[in-house]
Amino acid sequence: MATDGELITILSIDGGGVRGIIPGTILAFLESQLQKLDGENARIADYFDFIAGTSTGGLVTAMLTSPNENNRPLFAAKDINKFYLQESPQIFPQESEESQELVAMHSLNWYTTITKWVKLVWNKYSDQVYHSVEAFIRWIERAALRPKYDGIYLHKMIREMLGDKKLSETLTNVIIPSFDIKLLQPIVFSTLKARRDDLHNAPLGDVCISTSAAPYFLPPYYFDISSSKGTKKFNMVDGGVAANNPTLLAISEVTKEISLNRKDPCLNNMDYSKLLVLSLGTGSSKRDEKLEVGDGKTWGLFSWFMGPNGTNPLFDVVLTAMDDMVDIYLSVFFQNSRFKDNYLRIQIDSLKYTQAATDNSSIENLENLEKIANELLKKPVAAVNLETGLYEPIQGADTYEEALIKFATRLSDERRRRQARISS
Repeated sequence: MATDGELITILSIDGGGVRGIIPGTILAFLESQLQKLDGENARIADYFDFIAGTSTGGLVTAMLTSPNENNRPLFAAKDINKFYLQESPQIFPQESEESQELVAMHSLNWYTTITKWVKLVWNKYSDQVYHSVEAFIRWIERAALRPKYDGIYLHKMIREMLGDKKLSETLTNVIIPSFDIKLLQPIVFSTLKARRDDLHNAPLGDVCISTSAAPYFLPPYYFDISSSKGTKKFNMVDGGVAANNPTLLAISEVTKEISLNRKDPCLNNMDYSKLLVLSLGTGSSKRDEKLEVGDGKTWGLFSWFMGPNGTNPLFDVVLTAMDDMVDIYLSVFFQNSRFKDNYLRIQIDSLKYTQAATDNSSIENLENLEKIANELLKKPVAAVNLETGLYEPIQGADTYEEALIKFATRLSDERRRRQARISS
């Protein structure tokens, strides 16, 4: 796994459903800068030794690294957002007006909802009541017994896009986490593992479906791999259950790979000054005060799964907490070292609660997320305040746009060093 250069370059992309538009915008800008330096054929996969992605980030990872018929990346970074704008409304079809009214009612609390419906039935509002009660029963059946979305379109789209490509075929090394609910353990799909062992060489489409099978939103996913060694079974759900921000996981996997390539255990110490890491978040709503617990007495199971305007408080809280802890660990590690410029985290925590919803695929919201990401590029680089947990601008720091221009220069320089070594 020699890099032939001075640095090991890592790109990490968080999970977040339709909020993948935010890292999509950042990557489009980064790739445009690389093209200014190295020509219009430059692609993200040419510059990173490892690309890690969870859930929607895993899908973006596959888009950037899966080879086309010319053995070049299937997607240019500038095409990622076109994909989200076109496909998100089909992956997460928005509910009818009637269903949205039901959701709004349910977001109050279970008791209030039932009371309201009982009153409607009691008053016998003719056909209108019958229609509403029937809709309510359908909604309860769906919410209690089935995922919010059936995943059929998502699965079909992924298979058509990736075909029969295998994990071992990616143009650079990828790291995509998922979680096996039968074994109750994380499963990390990686190119290097796939090349070593046929039982880890999963179809790339199965990997993407697995890492994006978000509990409540989409159904779990089963597949198996057979080889001369036997059969390996996978019962998978979203990689966000294990590592929604996969940056720390990526560094861990890189360390393991370096250890495997060294015969003497005494030489296994990783030189972290050689890591160049870009970590892309998908946004959070930490500054939005819309979600309030009040006295907390009505916060049962239903309230955790049905927040304002159809949002999912439990999922959002768990994933945001996991993302922040990874960023806090890495911020402390890199900021207290001589190589703090080797880690750039781009994240925004000021989304509205409905903007942060994993499945808010309305065209208005998708276009707004793209606008938010473009505005983020103009803002100064921020870091997590360990006291408040909020992102705060670093005094005297560059804007994210300026920081990415510098990052692109370092990536380009590293690539040229490698090419010079190969040619010599």
